[in-house]
Amino acid sequence: RVVNDGMDIQGGSGICLGPKNYLGRLYQVIPVSITVEGANILTRTMMIFGQGAIRCHPFIQAEMTAVQANDLVRFDSLLFSHLGFWARNKTTALWLGLTNARFHDTPGDKDTKQYYQQIARLSVGFALTADFALLTLGGSLKRKERISGRFADVLSNLYLCSCVLKHYENQGSQQDDAPLLHWACQHTLYRAQQSLLAIFWKLPFRPVAWALRGLIFPLGKPNSPPSDKLIHQTAALLLHDSAVRNRLTQGIYINDNPADATGRIEVAFKAVLAAAPVEAKIRVAKLGKGDVTAIALARGVITSAEAELIHIAEQARLAAISVDDFSVDEMLGR
Repeated sequence: RVVNDGMDIQGGSGICLGPKNYLGRLYQVIPVSITVEGANILTRTMMIFGQGAIRCHPFIQAEMTAVQANDLVRFDSLLFSHLGFWARNKTTALWLGLTNARFHDTPGDKDTKQYYQQIARLSVGFALTADFALLTLGGSLKRKERISGRFADVLSNLYLCSCVLKHYENQGSQQDDAPLLHWACQHTLYRAQQSLLAIFWKLPFRPVAWALRGLIFPLGKPNSPPSDKLIHQTAALLLHDSAVRNRLTQGIYINDNPADATGRIEVAFKAVLAAAPVEAKIRVAKLGKGDVTAIALARGVITSAEAELIHIAEQARLAAISVDDFSVDEMLGR
């Protein structure tokens, strides 16, 4: 998805292959990660939840081991513990649903506490629904890939949201990073919620499944996707060379070498930012058509140093989006 979005922004220079194109080859190798590295439908529909439901469940694997060992005493103990676990989850899910988890004891500050609470609420709903699916579908759940895939989506998005919160706190809970935090948490929680809601349409014993939905979501859907205002704030943060951007790109290869493909992007980014105040002065002056930079310089609207900033920005912008061109001899290898 990141590569696809990058191709949208880069446009034609991302399509025409050549030394200047830093995205084209990345786009071409996407199928490798899909088919070879496990980032495919098999991982989503079977491995994440299908195998994880057994390996990570507090009781199921132990119950299966007890059955295989013909240890009925051990199995009975585990079964009653499992039933108690399910009953507690039902009560907790209803309470968290009615209160929107506002009274649930979680860590976090004024920015993060609400997200910890929603993770707790959706986690209980996930556990309750997963147990119902295992009870009604049994071993066939692995073959019900639309159901197991949606369970995997819930789990993955809750995990991503918890990673965002952990990363935010590890970096000192910087207030300037709050829009990024809110966008990421709202986005992942909304996707987790929608995936969980979609499961109820696929479960057997539909009346019971819908009663379970009412238990988990008694007052409707609490999570919404990020608002347009928040998206705008997040985008504005990324369009400035700031400490926020530096923290976000920590560990990512970035350089300012104009001879390097990615370096040209960074050079253009900083040059455009440096020229932005000058361009704003020219727009306010309303100089009409033509070479507005030369007109502004002649009329004293900008200084020669400011005109040079615009020239540098235009050259850097052109270098960032230009494609390779070769002579006939170069094409023929002469």
